[in-house]
Amino acid sequence: MGEEIKNSWFYYLAKLTVLISLGLLLVVVFKLSVIKNSYYLSLARDNKIFETKIPAARGQILDRKGRVIANSVYQYFKIVNGVKVYDSSGDFSGLKFEGKDLSYDLKRQYLYKESMSLVSGYLGKVNEEEMKNDKCGEELSGDMLAGRGGVEEYWECKLRGKDGRRLVEVDAVGRYVRELGRQEPVEGTDLNLSIDAFWQDKIYKILDGKKATVVMSDPKTGKIIALVSSPGFDPNVFSYQKDNQAITNYLHDKEGLPLLNRTIGARYYPGSVFKIAIASAGLESKKIDKNSLIEDTGILKVGDYSYSNWLWTKSGTTDGMVDIVTAIKRSNDIFFYKLGERLGVDEIKKWAMKFGYGQKTGVELPGELEGIVPDNKWKLDTKGERWYLGDTYHLAIGQGYLSVTPLQVNQMTNVIANNGIRCAMSIDKDKKPNCIDLKLNKTTLTLVKEGLRQACQSGGTAWPLFNFKTKLACKTGTAEVGDGSDDTHAWLTAYGPVDNPEISITVLVERGGEGSDVAAPIVGDILKEWFGEPETKVPRYDADHKVIYGDTINEEEILSE
Repeated sequence: MGEEIKNSWFYYLAKLTVLISLGLLLVVVFKLSVIKNSYYLSLARDNKIFETKIPAARGQILDRKGRVIANSVYQYFKIVNGVKVYDSSGDFSGLKFEGKDLSYDLKRQYLYKESMSLVSGYLGKVNEEEMKNDKCGEELSGDMLAGRGGVEEYWECKLRGKDGRRLVEVDAVGRYVRELGRQEPVEGTDLNLSIDAFWQDKIYKILDGKKATVVMSDPKTGKIIALVSSPGFDPNVFSYQKDNQAITNYLHDKEGLPLLNRTIGARYYPGSVFKIAIASAGLESKKIDKNSLIEDTGILKVGDYSYSNWLWTKSGTTDGMVDIVTAIKRSNDIFFYKLGERLGVDEIKKWAMKFGYGQKTGVELPGELEGIVPDNKWKLDTKGERWYLGDTYHLAIGQGYLSVTPLQVNQMTNVIANNGIRCAMSIDKDKKPNCIDLKLNKTTLTLVKEGLRQACQSGGTAWPLFNFKTKLACKTGTAEVGDGSDDTHAWLTAYGPVDNPEISITVLVERGGEGSDVAAPIVGDILKEWFGEPETKVPRYDADHKVIYGDTINEEEILSE
């Protein structure tokens, strides 16, 4: 039987089929192992090894005492139904990545949220223009983040680190096998601010959502201790805890404008706080001296126009004969109208510029405005009209075409507190102060300081500050908004102690009312803690315009301006 099968045609056909199959197999093996060897080896290697980026941590932002304002956090995630789900237990700071998990993002965490937001800024994805022309001279990719506003933007090149690389081997289905090598990322440089996070946060809470600004600084150096703009925003929603709805709400809030840094990026009429510069100009230019008297007539008339003193408008009374100290103490408009007339617009502008108006203060933040100190040329170019005496009157009391930033007002205050030395404003703790001596006459400084001291004492305009044991110097201001409404901005700028100033503070409340009634109590609430006077009463008006916490204030002594 076996012999028959062996001699049959089926046997030979099967044997031929086997031989052909073996031949084909040998050809394929030869092709794969010899002819295509290098190709498939390369393909296998490429499939098993790939490079991934290790994002570099940005430098930390620290306050003057080393408190962390902003830091970088690496956050692991998993993909669930095509969506990133972050694992909060995976948050950690540092640069070391070990093990198989390749899914992580670098995020920026802001520990003081709204209170520090307009100082810190936030992070956003780089745009096409930045990828084409990076200001730090580096090559950027579309998934990178860059500073937006605040110190994040101003010090982008210092804070930004250098990304690392990691070579990883995976199996055929992409599972982690081992790490083959890495280049560690280089962390960005830490940034030390002069800002005190404690006071920044405390002041923001005191403002309680008001549209307002507070600047506190060291008059001797120009170093800023607090730079508060309210309302603010939570910068974490842009990176750390991305919240598109919150971002949309911030962008569409046209009333509160939370992304606007009011301390440097908005211009206001300064009102009577500007009289500090006018008083100094009058004394330095010899238009007045300590004995000069100007009668408060309650109202001045020039042709068909009338210019009144605030006290006349409020109560129909006058201050009588007024010298420079009393004019500052009582914020007498008639005195400053006439002083402005003696000075003229060009002299006013010269001295305003000396005090830092019409120019940037030097603070290391993007978006600072210069403001406007007008003159005849400015008005001709801008309005197509010549300058009139009435324009000078308005300018002399901080109104008209003049516009300033709250930081400029604080810088002016520092000039007097620092005996005529103007320092550039700075939030860089490590930067050497940049100061110039305006060489103000000693008599000028003595008289202006005395007027400012008396403004905080009985009979002055800053009645909520009368109870302080620490001797303060201050100036109130109530500035018309200029939009046809009866609204006014409330100002108060101050420094103390008078004999050896360690702090200056400037407060502006948008459309808040009168400076003495609204801005002064805020200053009082801050300074009573700064100077350790918890028992000091800071009176104010309640909703019914009755004085509260006013047991040591004589109602007849209350003056508002």
